[in-house]
Amino acid sequence: MFKSLLQKYVLPKEVDFLGALNQHAQSIKRITHELQDCFINEDETGCQAVIEDQHQAKSIKESNMNELLNSFITPVDRESIFRVISQLDWLAISIRHFIIEAKAYEVKQLHNGYGEIFFHICKCADHLASGFEQLAEKKQFAVADEAQNVRDNYDSLVDVYVEKMAELSKSNNLQEMFIHRELLLQLKEIGKRLQVCANSLEDILVKMS
Repeated sequence: MFKSLLQKYVLPKEVDFLGALNQHAQSIKRITHELQDCFINEDETGCQAVIEDQHQAKSIKESNMNELLNSFITPVDRESIFRVISQLDWLAISIRHFIIEAKAYEVKQLHNGYGEIFFHICKCADHLASGFEQLAEKKQFAVADEAQNVRDNYDSLVDVYVEKMAELSKSNNLQEMFIHRELLLQLKEIGKRLQVCANSLEDILVKMS
């Protein structure tokens, strides 16, 4: 009883930051799959779900930031946790920006190689979410494997991106070239940010070892 009173009134609160980061990563995974539904399966509800879930991801980010600012005890240095929170937040923002830009160009569905790009983005998000889940459970080797899986899928994404850009460079339709160049760059950026998050995940893993 004395110990519980001491923890409640004297000792600083210890927040489950690994669990909180996992929750944030799971929301990013959900958003990427909704993005795929929107543009590959032409499911308008998918686009609306992205916007709604992006707001939820923002709420998770704000909650995690508040906890970080008000906590004395963290599993690793505060800078590492802040870095991941910021990177996951920027991922959700980048996905929302892609939808805004696609809608501005009146693009509702994407084919001819885009399916492969979205597939690899979703796989990156799946492995990233799994990595954070394994981190929360302290499964170190599984975390490292998932981080590498993110990097491997990003490499595959870039291969498809290069093929699409090379194909696009031969187009005589300047409007089509401009629109698809911008969309491809946005998708590559989303993949890049997923890889950056995987690197930060591994950084936390090393510091916990």
